[in-house]
Amino acid sequence: MPPHPLHLLGFEPIVSPRQPGSLARLGFEPAIQAASEPLIAHPQPVGAMDPRSGRRIVQPTDNPAVNQALATDAMPFYKTRLLAAIRDIPGATLAASRDAKNPIRLAEKITAEGQPAETVSDYGAAQIAVDSPQAKDAVVAAVKRHFPVLREQDHFALGDPKYRYRSYSLQLQMPNGASQELQIVPRPVLQANRQEHHDYKKARNAELAGRSDNPAKAAAIAINDAAMDRFNSRNGARVVKGAVTKGSLVRLADGAVARVVYVDPNMRIARVRTEDGRNITVRHKDLRGRVDR
Repeated sequence: MPPHPLHLLGFEPIVSPRQPGSLARLGFEPAIQAASEPLIAHPQPVGAMDPRSGRRIVQPTDNPAVNQALATDAMPFYKTRLLAAIRDIPGATLAASRDAKNPIRLAEKITAEGQPAETVSDYGAAQIAVDSPQAKDAVVAAVKRHFPVLREQDHFALGDPKYRYRSYSLQLQMPNGASQELQIVPRPVLQANRQEHHDYKKARNAELAGRSDNPAKAAAIAINDAAMDRFNSRNGARVVKGAVTKGSLVRLADGAVARVVYVDPNMRIARVRTEDGRNITVRHKDLRGRVDR
């Protein structure tokens, strides 16, 4: 019997009693096969920047079918180690996991959105829901003790720039060469995700078609902001009216939270620093209020 093509690339399966021989069962959907130019996989320098797209390479080959096989094979190991990492953290639960990406969406990312197969992060993915900022910090620290981290991105407090979806994302290396995505999400945001995802998909599809769908985007933002407000409220963070002083946490007009570093009472302006490191000058009237924790 000829050797399996993954073995020729130097990748080995993670032995799992629940998935015996899983590496040999490729069973890919036609859409994934079509998204791959040749069916030959070429090893990629994980961690480097792809010069064509400017995106970071996080998967070991340029073939989406091979990357999917590796991610699917690694999922039992991934879930088991995630559960071990968060076992003793109050207010943190493994809320969802997916061992294979929707093949249509995968092909769309590669062909329509210009994401080379080796830069796609979520062939396999998991979400951890947390009830407090302290639980989030504990999960991040625990995960880093259990996995090598290829990259991380903190949109937990402020949300992503487009839809203000809150998450702390890490890309985690698996022993078989694949990497998996992890999102640490405020529980109310995750609970609202099904409702928000409908508007997100409408806005994303309109964008891919070259159309603007501002109502759908605005609806997704509003859902995410409202969910994060519930999370903050449950954790003792509330917006109050009153004087803005140096050191205050404030809510900006776009919903972001920032800390005041300078106040000019005569000009009625303040300079604030957002949680992602931006320095912005705003007028007092554009502040929704102080955030008390």
